[in-house]
Amino acid sequence: MDLNQLEHFLRVAELGSINRAAKELGLSQPALSRSLSQLEHDLGQQLVVRCRTGITITEAGSILATRGLALLREAGAIREELANDPAGRVVVGMPAALRYLVTLPALRVMRRTSPGTAVRVHEGFNVFLHDMLKHGLLDMAVIAVEQVSETSVAPELLVREPLVLVRSVDLPPPHDPVRIEDVVEFALALPGRPNVVRGIVDRAIRERRLTANVPLEPENPGLCLEFVRCGLAGQTVTLRSVLVERDTSGMHVAPIDGWDLHWAFVLRRQRHHLAPVRRLASIIKSAIVEAVSSGPWSDASIVE
Repeated sequence: MDLNQLEHFLRVAELGSINRAAKELGLSQPALSRSLSQLEHDLGQQLVVRCRTGITITEAGSILATRGLALLREAGAIREELANDPAGRVVVGMPAALRYLVTLPALRVMRRTSPGTAVRVHEGFNVFLHDMLKHGLLDMAVIAVEQVSETSVAPELLVREPLVLVRSVDLPPPHDPVRIEDVVEFALALPGRPNVVRGIVDRAIRERRLTANVPLEPENPGLCLEFVRCGLAGQTVTLRSVLVERDTSGMHVAPIDGWDLHWAFVLRRQRHHLAPVRRLASIIKSAIVEAVSSGPWSDASIVE
């Protein structure tokens, strides 16, 4: 069995779409289809059924999806032990919202100080990073948690970041700080569930027994902002970190009173003893602290 083909199949099974999986894997759709077909040929089993709306996993595919992650994890451990490479390889998961605040600064330092270490970076949805952590496919990650008490992980570092309301300048400016009545006043563009920011918004509105009009559900915060900018929706709720490196002209931006999200830096204990893992973990934590203490993330705070 080709482990690359197995990884391709697992991503297709996770996303339910060959096209979406191909985009995330950096492959063309025909190349990914050939990889799946070759895996099915090697195993002598049909793994997916292609249909107009996407793909359906067969019974054989479900068995492979259940056991394939553990197989990849074990294969990775064996590969590292056999390689005996002192420089090593590190796998990290990062949210797109922190690309400019943390990911790029940290990787610049890592490349300068450890040029022989291969760093594999997964930038994806929070649910995807959670799942990869759960199955041991990441050495470390920064993940979003709605409430600290709800997280099942023990964070190495925790950051609190306030949410903001971004409203089109064509609409009246919201209160500063924003009230919940401001959030439900006009149509919203918000990511679909499950999404941590969406969960915070839904819970707060539900507790006040209000209703919100959410006609558009873009899958990432950047698209939410573009929908507001071009007038498809009046406003969105997002994070200050999402606004870094973005042009906010033509928009009102105001903090929402009492609405916070937490970023948790999580380290996989089974790999903590490896020098490259410890080195990158220290660099990422330093990048986070630097961004909060003296950088453009100054409205965030370290949770002691």
